[in-house]
Amino acid sequence: MILSFCVVFSAGPLFAAQTWDDLVAGLEQQEDIKQKGAGIIEQLRKEAPTASEQQLWNALWTGDVRSRAVAGVALMDKIFLGGDPAKWEEVQGFLSNGSYQPRQLAALDGLFVAVASLNSVPGGEWGAAWLLSQFGRSGRGKVYFIEQMPAELRPVLESVIAKTGLRGDWSVAKTRGKMPLMPVYRGIVTRNTAESRQMQYFDGWGSLANNGRYAWDRDRGYFYQVVEDSSFFMPSFGF
Repeated sequence: MILSFCVVFSAGPLFAAQTWDDLVAGLEQQEDIKQKGAGIIEQLRKEAPTASEQQLWNALWTGDVRSRAVAGVALMDKIFLGGDPAKWEEVQGFLSNGSYQPRQLAALDGLFVAVASLNSVPGGEWGAAWLLSQFGRSGRGKVYFIEQMPAELRPVLESVIAKTGLRGDWSVAKTRGKMPLMPVYRGIVTRNTAESRQMQYFDGWGSLANNGRYAWDRDRGYFYQVVEDSSFFMPSFGF
């Protein structure tokens, strides 16, 4: 019994030291993310082109990785309040009058393209980690876009975490849909169909909501206007 107590007692300081070392290392990594990452993002901001939201969104999918990262950061700065991705829920509206392209999803495309582009160049992972750490302050953001994310983003997230030690819960429950998040408008859908396919609602202001007049089928990449089943009428053509 005395020997057992001695073993436990002697192991205590070693365990505490390891825990303290881990804590210090974690704090140093977070400081690296803040210092290096924020600096990288500020540099990209200086290179932002003069362009509309639609033009910046189009630029996410062309050019080299640096130009795509620049477009992503510029698009976030145009749409998110103060360029802060954690404030994505405050965004309303569509990219243009008469369009069905939610600005929320356009800006989130900017975020994830910037993260993926930065992570693909040496040293850029710190900028990617900084953007993710900012977005991670939104609990709903993590639920909707980290726990459920496009399959091609999962290895990007895992790579950033492995290279920078980004802390926090970044677990992915399942992969859904694909990039870009921005869907293609496809007319109308009944509420029953929207719910049976686990679509996500958008309200009339173009913001993600618990219920609304629009539905995003993120698995298939489509966006619909929602009609109540009782109001949906399919005319008969005699066959």
